[in-house]
Amino acid sequence: DAFSYTTLGRGWIVCVACDGHGEQGEVVSERVARMLPMFLSVHLSTLDMAEALPLAFRDAQSDLERCFSSAQAFSGATVATCCLHVEEQEVWVAHVGDSRIVLGDLSSGEAVFCTDEHKAHDPQEYSRLEAAGAQVIQKRYDDGEVVSRIFIPKTGVPGLAMSRSLGDGCLKKYGVTAEPEVSNITGLWQGCKAPAVVLASDGLWDTISVEETVTSLATRCRAGRDVAIGVEALLRRSQRRWIEAEGDYCDDVTVLLVAPAANLLPKGKTTSQGTQPAAKAQM
Repeated sequence: DAFSYTTLGRGWIVCVACDGHGEQGEVVSERVARMLPMFLSVHLSTLDMAEALPLAFRDAQSDLERCFSSAQAFSGATVATCCLHVEEQEVWVAHVGDSRIVLGDLSSGEAVFCTDEHKAHDPQEYSRLEAAGAQVIQKRYDDGEVVSRIFIPKTGVPGLAMSRSLGDGCLKKYGVTAEPEVSNITGLWQGCKAPAVVLASDGLWDTISVEETVTSLATRCRAGRDVAIGVEALLRRSQRRWIEAEGDYCDDVTVLLVAPAANLLPKGKTTSQGTQPAAKAQM
């Protein structure tokens, strides 16, 4: 896993959380976390955010293919990105894969926005993959859970668990796209009394629900306690649940929390920063 927090010109803050997979997943995720904000900055000099974000993801994929061709062939990363303009309070999010982005109101404890995972069994995603000739194998469990994997036809590899990603070059011609899902959540952000965006890899979401995450942070916020410590507590809780379920295995977990600083600090503390990532943590 990898993350970055970048202050761009023209007032934008860009946060990126990546979850690598495959033998070279760490290489891919580190590269994307570093380069995506740079590509975005270039495009924002002439384009608005709606146009710039998809192009930045496209350029990040091209960069991997050019500079890390062998590493990204059978390895990749899911990506969650949040872009916030501090002065205008304009907020955009973009993601590929199963790293998710959640907007919560720490005043009410309500989750007001959440991205969906990009999985091959989603009808729209499956249609694209099928049209491109990918082999998709799905399995439905007794509890209703559906697991899908994507393969190069008649090879048994690589068995990718998500339908969009950066890297995974071997599956790009089979419909695994680097095109992000982009959302303008400005209105929702401005409608929250105490907005906060959580970006996290699936290691968190597989053990802690969206509702539990927002409720836990909101409880600390309303009590006047340090919300950043609450993020660390969520990570420890996730780790315990992984170990309880899997024994000696714990998935990688990366979390970034972005919110106006006044919503995050204990009562009585102040900061000169208007908006900040309250916490970032990895396991």
